[in-house]
Amino acid sequence: MNQVGEANDILHLNHKIRQAELSLGLAKRRRIWSNISLAMGPIFGLFLYVIHWVPSISGEVRDAVYIPAIPVAFSFALAAFYLKRTPGGIPRDGGISASNENMLVELFDRVVWGDSRRPSEGDLELRISQLKDERKLAVANKDIPPKVRRVAYKEDAYSDIDQLRSESRSYRRVNNTLQGVVIVGSLAATGVAGLAGQVEEFRWVVLGVTFVVGVSSGFMGYYKYKERSFYLQQTADAIESEWEAVEIGVGRYKHIEGEEKRLEEFVAEVHRLKSEQKKRQQNLEQPPEARGSE
Repeated sequence: MNQVGEANDILHLNHKIRQAELSLGLAKRRRIWSNISLAMGPIFGLFLYVIHWVPSISGEVRDAVYIPAIPVAFSFALAAFYLKRTPGGIPRDGGISASNENMLVELFDRVVWGDSRRPSEGDLELRISQLKDERKLAVANKDIPPKVRRVAYKEDAYSDIDQLRSESRSYRRVNNTLQGVVIVGSLAATGVAGLAGQVEEFRWVVLGVTFVVGVSSGFMGYYKYKERSFYLQQTADAIESEWEAVEIGVGRYKHIEGEEKRLEEFVAEVHRLKSEQKKRQQNLEQPPEARGSE
């Protein structure tokens, strides 16, 4: 009975770690979107300012551009202001209580002066490190059977699948965005280059579009977003396949007698898959000349 209580303590710590990691992921996404919004606002403003002084653009075309672009630029500015004033992860109290008589005043204070109830990235990283240290001490000091540890590792493997797939989707979105910029920018540069002989101002447009296409292509080639996404998805699918196989007793686990031996084989295989993924990640992070020499 004591071992069951000790195992529950370990599982409770694992649950707290996953909650803190979820909140940290939200804080990082909010920071990224705040930076994107902060950059896009001035870019839209500069774009509107430039086309205002291009004499070859008629008033009708300028108005057609201004009508959708001004609200978009204003929305980016509001989003950047809100996200910069309220950084952090999941609110500690879960939000504003509906029974609060000063709910609107409190909401205004949060938006304008910042929401102190959201833990910052630094606090969350320290919290995760603290919880992991507590888990290490708990595992070291308590007599927990290897079977319980393997069961906990097996359950954590499914959350690892979600994390790997989330990272894979993130890299895939970046790759698709850059690939779209390269395709559209190349076609646009070709089309605008044909008009540059008639309108001299279009030469600067060609230069800008070509620069953006070159930067996007360079980032794709150097950071290997497509390969990173592929390997992460491949590892997630392999772990999920192992997880389902050990659950229903098929594949390599079909002829293994005993639940404990199947768990031992599962843990060893998942550990191997994770180690291979780390090696591939390290190889992708090396410079191209270092990858070619291996």
